[in-house]
Amino acid sequence: MAVAVILWIACSGCGAVKPAMPNRITEPMVDLPGRNLVRYRDMTVEILLDTGFANANLGEDWLVLNVAVSGMTGGATAIDRDRISVRTPDGTTVPLPSYRDFNAAYTELAPTQRRATLASQPLDFTRGGRRACSIDFMPTPGSGTAAKTVLHVTKNQLCVGLLDFPVPGGVQPGTWRFVIDFEETRAVVPFTLEAP
Repeated sequence: MAVAVILWIACSGCGAVKPAMPNRITEPMVDLPGRNLVRYRDMTVEILLDTGFANANLGEDWLVLNVAVSGMTGGATAIDRDRISVRTPDGTTVPLPSYRDFNAAYTELAPTQRRATLASQPLDFTRGGRRACSIDFMPTPGSGTAAKTVLHVTKNQLCVGLLDFPVPGGVQPGTWRFVIDFEETRAVVPFTLEAP
């Protein structure tokens, strides 16, 4: 009798097996958390794009995106500026320019940068206790901030900044892709720019 009671206690709840909850994302996920916002998540990185300024400035020579990025792994995720690009609606790949090229074009680009800074949505609403940091791939020339070539970001950080891409023929409406290549994976974030 005592053995039967012990077995009953040990197995109470055995019949109600709960389905295992995934403890990490196994497939890339894309959603639209707000107007002109696209969020991408995979096993490596979470990316949030604010495309509002780009959408309101079709035809400009530079595509300006407000970007937030956070790691998704236990350690630091390295994002190499030389492995960031956008793909235009016609399939052309436009890499993030070198800081030297950005610096050389800054006199022409400065008014656009100021307008983009004012028009961009705050992206820290997704921070949820994560520490703020900057994506310093393109700091304002003369600001005293050194341009990074690699950003190491953890799941405890949310790094935000503007990224500028020179687009031959100007920014056109259509479906674009923001791309970050990693050693073993590639994050591809689709976004659409539409003529008013």
